[in-house]
Amino acid sequence: MLASRQSIHGRSCGAPVRRASAAPWRGGVVARSSNGFVKSGQVALASPVNSEVQGIKQQLTAELEGLDRGIFGVPAAKKARILALISELEQHNAQKAPTSDLELVKGDWRLLYSTITITGAKRTKLGLREFVKLGEFTQHIDTADSLAVNRIEFCVSGLSSLRGSLTIRANYGVASPQRVDISYLDSALVPAQLQKIFEANLDLLLSVFNPEGHLDITYLDPQPAAPGAWRVGRDNKGNVFLLQRP
Repeated sequence: MLASRQSIHGRSCGAPVRRASAAPWRGGVVARSSNGFVKSGQVALASPVNSEVQGIKQQLTAELEGLDRGIFGVPAAKKARILALISELEQHNAQKAPTSDLELVKGDWRLLYSTITITGAKRTKLGLREFVKLGEFTQHIDTADSLAVNRIEFCVSGLSSLRGSLTIRANYGVASPQRVDISYLDSALVPAQLQKIFEANLDLLLSVFNPEGHLDITYLDPQPAAPGAWRVGRDNKGNVFLLQRP
């Protein structure tokens, strides 16, 4: 996941979550509105795209509709379909040794789906059933400093809406042609009001999103730097991550 450099202030709690772009953009230039969202009817995706891969992405986009990235759990049958499609996508991986040139993945990404879940008592403790809502999950890869910065946005509803974020920084190092080892560096929860909300359960929150361990890059689009490019990763805890270029 990663850290966007944009300010989160001034956005309402009901701000829309951008959806995965599954169809290729054929107009040459991606038209975006002033807030950075792709305009209605126009989507961005790396091109050229194999038609079979395109079909898999379209199916995944449909399956992910309304799932909030899977963070609050997914029905077993739907989860099985999603994971099967991701496995199918991995069979078309165009980058067999992505860690040999990590410039391919540098920059910003946003999370489309993950098997990490916050359910049951854990969700209740973190206040995510009622007044605390999740926003974007983003990641910034800094290849110059071998740094991955994951950011999770939060929105707290009430008498006055509050927006904030948890930012987790981690170092990484190449371990194999597909694998990077990841070491937790530090984290920051802002603003202070959000720290007070999570104060009693901060360790629990960090345990959910701590990236420590290793990650295999199992799928990367042929043009991974292009807007809309997709990436799949699998960590040593059994988690699967599907990300897309903004």
